[in-house]
Amino acid sequence: MSRLLCLLTILLLGAAPQPSPNDLIGVWSAQRDFGPKIQSSAQVVRSGFFIQPQSESGTAPFAIPQRFRSTLRDTQHFYFVVQRRTDGTLEAFFRNPESNAGAGIGTRSVVLAGADVHLQRANAPDLTGSLDQAGALHFQFRWFPGDFVFQKGADPVFYPRAGVTNYQYRKPAALADGWHTASLSAVGLAPKPIVDLVNSIVHASTDSLRAPYIQSLQIERHGRLVLDEYFYGFDAGRPHDMRSASKSVTTLMIGRAIQDHAPVSPSSPVLRLFSQYAPIANDDSRKQHMTVAHLMTMSSGFACDDNDDTSPGNEDAMQSQSKQPDWYKYTLDLPMLYEPGMRSIYCSAGINLLGGILTRVTGKWLPAYFDQHFARPMQFGTYGLWLMSPPPETAYMAGGDYFRPRDFLKFGQLFLDHGRWNGRPIISDEWLKQSAIPRTSPEGEGDQYGYGWHLFDYHAGSKTIHAISAGGNGGQLLVILPQLDMAVMMTAGNYGQFPVWRTYAQDLIPRYVVSAAVK
Repeated sequence: MSRLLCLLTILLLGAAPQPSPNDLIGVWSAQRDFGPKIQSSAQVVRSGFFIQPQSESGTAPFAIPQRFRSTLRDTQHFYFVVQRRTDGTLEAFFRNPESNAGAGIGTRSVVLAGADVHLQRANAPDLTGSLDQAGALHFQFRWFPGDFVFQKGADPVFYPRAGVTNYQYRKPAALADGWHTASLSAVGLAPKPIVDLVNSIVHASTDSLRAPYIQSLQIERHGRLVLDEYFYGFDAGRPHDMRSASKSVTTLMIGRAIQDHAPVSPSSPVLRLFSQYAPIANDDSRKQHMTVAHLMTMSSGFACDDNDDTSPGNEDAMQSQSKQPDWYKYTLDLPMLYEPGMRSIYCSAGINLLGGILTRVTGKWLPAYFDQHFARPMQFGTYGLWLMSPPPETAYMAGGDYFRPRDFLKFGQLFLDHGRWNGRPIISDEWLKQSAIPRTSPEGEGDQYGYGWHLFDYHAGSKTIHAISAGGNGGQLLVILPQLDMAVMMTAGNYGQFPVWRTYAQDLIPRYVVSAAVK
């Protein structure tokens, strides 16, 4: 067949043109819902809780109070952003508001070979997608099963607030959650710095993998909610992953158990509260000296360091291994590196052990205990507690719970109102004072640590403002400022990007929020 005849045949058949690299430039959007699939309510109800099963992507099961009649949907949005470099080549990255999976992929060079799109990075295997005949782009990610199908164009959730150029302050809505609301000026806060802060979020760039990803912001002062704003498609009714900020809630539960005269105190030896696990591996006299206080201050002495991938007690190492499914036993069997109390090292496994202690001394299932003493009297909306796989099937007390930001902010109000929520006693004021006493030297993240709470200072002119904080990976921050009778809540999606989200507490809160209160 002649070349001319081939060309005529192609024209007559309407063969599609080969894609060009220029066709890739822009934002591509994909969304998938991984469930969970609910088949029978009868098999998933326990003690008034709905036990939400694991989703298709492997998200852990959750305990959700049955009164809410809802689930925590595992919906993942992905945005594929392709840009041209100054040298004419293409680079791309993924933004993923729910999990920030793009942080693990990184920014990569783009090479188009026919219908295949290769994303390349030094010392990493290619990630390869493909264009179909309809112009959709298909990628697979190792964290999720199946294909993500991308269409050209950004949906509104890609932006902090699509179509908004300048934020106009509004007093928060009064919902049926116990919060009394007021305006900024009514509680003595200068509106301009707060408006400037929200505008900085609204105008945040989305053209970088390491761009800020603040998804909500709340402020309360003098017991009044004065700011309640959401971004990137989040809203007041949607629970957010609080990651390790939930650790601070665990120590509040310990305090409540002590208040209710359970047989436990900060000085209680840990091993005596886990006698069912004897004999303990790596027997060491130093383990006999370990107390509940050492667990609460991250100074257990265990070979457990979440910031060291080679540490046997590293949270990821514990959760990914299958040899010992009981994480309490796994932790107790760890070798010792230090005398308890000698060094404070970030150890999620040690905080989780506090859950086993709570179960032992209260005789209650952890989700039911939290719901009875905190969630119900504090008027929480929908929430979910992250469940460990059995044994034992109970709440994992070192993070990963989902709460509405307005509800998590209420833990800050406990510190400001002597342990009360709307006049109702929740936790003793004395326990809160003990929790906020510095008990460790600055190490690791650079903060001092009380009983499960980060402690640091802000400096505003000649004034030193003390802060009590719960913090979680990605930018989940509750910052309590007792001297200002104020608390600030942030949620964000910068998971795995500590240098980015650390600035939220170090820079944004003092520059905008503290300055709005300090005259």
